[in-house]
Amino acid sequence: MQNFQDKVVVITGAGSGIGRELARQFANEGARLALNDWNQDSLSAIWNELPKAAQGYMKAFDVGNREAVENFASSAREALGRIDVVINNAGVTQQITPTIYGAVEDYEKILQVNLWGVIYGSLAFLPHLREHNDGCLVNVSSVFGLMGCPGQAPYCVSKFGVRGFTETLRIEMRGTGLQVVCVHPGGIKTNIARNAMVNNETAHERFVTHFDKMAKTTAPQAAEIIISGIKRGKNRITIGSDARFIDRISRLMPESYERVLQRGFNSAKFLKKR
Repeated sequence: MQNFQDKVVVITGAGSGIGRELARQFANEGARLALNDWNQDSLSAIWNELPKAAQGYMKAFDVGNREAVENFASSAREALGRIDVVINNAGVTQQITPTIYGAVEDYEKILQVNLWGVIYGSLAFLPHLREHNDGCLVNVSSVFGLMGCPGQAPYCVSKFGVRGFTETLRIEMRGTGLQVVCVHPGGIKTNIARNAMVNNETAHERFVTHFDKMAKTTAPQAAEIIISGIKRGKNRITIGSDARFIDRISRLMPESYERVLQRGFNSAKFLKKR
């Protein structure tokens, strides 16, 4: 897929962060867009910013709702006539919480959006993507789909799940013409930490401060890397020097990286025992 002129691109979580920048950049590439976000105001804001030629279809809903995702897929296909690219980008996180202090509900909330949202979106759009032989499905995982991270068990479970699902599907789709891509962003300067699910405001502020210090890549840069990777036919995209380092170290020195993370986990103020 060399260019996106007149291609139909679906993006979930398009109201902020990487999703919003993807919408802007795909519009500049000449694509027609089908956009989703859970927040109607945020979705409308990016929609109204786009040129008329890029405005294809939009709908605000929670991607953790299977029926809503399936309706979105069928409605977008009907409205726009075809689907060329689907980017399952929507995701949420929570404040850092040691696993022993976590609750089952934490996993249920995170997995419903981050993992089930990706599965729902992939399965709902696959028939439309396979109507032609040059479709592309992009699922956004994380560096925490490459390594475990203390205090982020629900998020890691969801992102490892996205990775496993996407890599399995990619193997199955080889030879069909469908490009299946798994994206692993490192620290991206977005509001995902600020919008995290929280139950302790003080701990949340520490989490946001820590995240902001660690974030190395801007959302526009991340979107540009994703689009470039799709054009070049890549099936695995890491974003940021931190993501590339984590990818290498987790494969080459798994025990060493765990010891380093353990020291940080034990010393971080926001992980003190309650």
